[in-house]
Amino acid sequence: MALFIFASMILIVFPFSGFTQDLYPTEYLAEIKQFRTQKDSVFKYSPDSPLRNEQRLSFDGLDYFPIDKKFRLIGQLHRYARLRRIKVPSTDGNTITMERFGRIYFQWAEKTFWLEAFRSPETMQIEVFFTDNTNGKTTYSIGRYLILEPLENGNYLIDFNNAYNPYCIYNELYICPLPPTKNRLALEIKAGEKNFGTILAK
Repeated sequence: MALFIFASMILIVFPFSGFTQDLYPTEYLAEIKQFRTQKDSVFKYSPDSPLRNEQRLSFDGLDYFPIDKKFRLIGQLHRYARLRRIKVPSTDGNTITMERFGRIYFQWAEKTFWLEAFRSPETMQIEVFFTDNTNGKTTYSIGRYLILEPLENGNYLIDFNNAYNPYCIYNELYICPLPPTKNRLALEIKAGEKNFGTILAK
């Protein structure tokens, strides 16, 4: 039986909702560390964990890049005038229906980048599926996901420290949407969750 998962984390809520970049560094680090500890506990002990029973025995926590505030960015979302539900290719060779919502623009190294954003019909969260130059090396070859946090004036928090792997990396029973080819960043996003396979090899 295949299990469908859309981009959002269904077990626990991502931090920073409503926060701005004015957090003190100690608060910022504490929030992320607390969230990661909670997520590890859910993966290890919850009956809703995506891990198989044999995986839980060797699981001692997910692996992340060091927290780096330079990957915590502000972007502007250009919402599409006409919102359409489209078929997004998925990991099982079929498609998943999602709402094509807009483009999120941000600055990096004095250059402008953008990612196409989708809205989940289940959670109504706005999220991006992206690939970058770390894929297949230190991160999952298929790509990673990131939920956008609304701020003010059409701005959104893009915190790549919260980039996470889709559930299909943990268990092949899950079916996940694939990042669109246009969401390839010609950058190394050394932030967020690393490849899961290295954890089981410990």
